[in-house]
Amino acid sequence: MADTVYINVAPDFNIHAFAAQLAEKYRMEGFNVTVADFNGAQVITFDKNTGGINMLLGLGQGIKATCMYQNGVLSINFSDGDWTGKIIGLVVGWFLCLIPFITAIVGCFKQVQLPKDIGNDAMLICSSMNQQPFDPEQAPYQPQQPPYQQPQEPYQQAPYQQPYQQPQQPPQDQQQPPQDPGTENLNM
Repeated sequence: MADTVYINVAPDFNIHAFAAQLAEKYRMEGFNVTVADFNGAQVITFDKNTGGINMLLGLGQGIKATCMYQNGVLSINFSDGDWTGKIIGLVVGWFLCLIPFITAIVGCFKQVQLPKDIGNDAMLICSSMNQQPFDPEQAPYQPQQPPYQQPQEPYQQAPYQQPYQQPQQPPQDQQQPPQDPGTENLNM
């Protein structure tokens, strides 16, 4: 199974720096990574848990990525996936016991996902390498606001106003006596 990823990159793209960053990222995830320069292309081999009991269980992950840069396009061709351990795990699990069969299926899913993960990480690294440093002279014009200035006149205090007061109740003799609720309509 050979997958290929194409990424548009800047004309001054540095494929050696790209390969070093990608290799370092996968080293931090526990992979054994080797980078080789071959006729201007970078051949990166990713291996994780590919020997011993992991081969019998099908848990190893391994793939080779060939990175080539030409005319502003980075192509990454994936080949030589580590499928031997998965096949052995499936056969042993089918005939002897179920545990290697299950682990081999898990290994198959991880192996299928590995080129996709590497391709996504490669795109992230390329996009971070393509970002231009900030140049304030090329930034869009932002008008400068004048700094805050104190008023020239001395501070004048506003006249004091009384707080809001409740309206006073009219005197008791001016109040109308309460009416019976049933007689309100009769006075109209």
